[in-house]
Amino acid sequence: MREVTYNERILLGDRWLPIYTRGLNGKVYGCYVEPLRALERQMTAMVSHHANVLMIRVDIHVKEFEGTLDNKLMTDFMHELRKGIKKAHSVKRIGYFWVREIETVKHQHYHLLIMVDADKVNTPKGIFIECEKISRRTYELAKPSLPPNSYVKVKRGDSETFDRMFFRSSYLTKERGKNRKGKYANNYGSSNIALNEKKHITPTSRTFISGIEYLKQIEAEANKKKIA
Repeated sequence: MREVTYNERILLGDRWLPIYTRGLNGKVYGCYVEPLRALERQMTAMVSHHANVLMIRVDIHVKEFEGTLDNKLMTDFMHELRKGIKKAHSVKRIGYFWVREIETVKHQHYHLLIMVDADKVNTPKGIFIECEKISRRTYELAKPSLPPNSYVKVKRGDSETFDRMFFRSSYLTKERGKNRKGKYANNYGSSNIALNEKKHITPTSRTFISGIEYLKQIEAEANKKKIA
């Protein structure tokens, strides 16, 4: 199986056919192109508005007996979260991208990427506290969690860091867990921040890096450190 780059698949015009890549655990998985586009658009838009962007991954869990046919829980959660972040940190805009998944259990869970001005929010702690507050007062939600290496700061023009975060966040768009949903439930949702054309810098790379190439990069960097 030849691994197809993000740019190649976009040129093919596919919306729900997957790009296959290899994760850091060695497993091959497919990513849907349509949500990948939404993810890339919002990451790019945020960096065009802010010189430094803090990008944070959070997992939102629904209690076992509270599976739903729609995403009202997540819609309400994001409304409260944006309101809480703006009040606590005085930020102008909040970028986000989430996906709904149902796998071995009947209730859904959500993977969320939040993006804020890093000059006003330096660490993910305050954002996660807001997530916990909402979950505690929402009966249907269980305690949220942070995955390993849950955040990164992306500087405008730093294509390497941008692409690394894009590749990592692409896991949210994987095929698995996206086919079991209610009639009125979308598989993903995102903010709708428009690109700031005046400050937008086209990155030197916008390829969906294959897992094999990504692992080679990590190995090369590790070897450089050993030599040094």
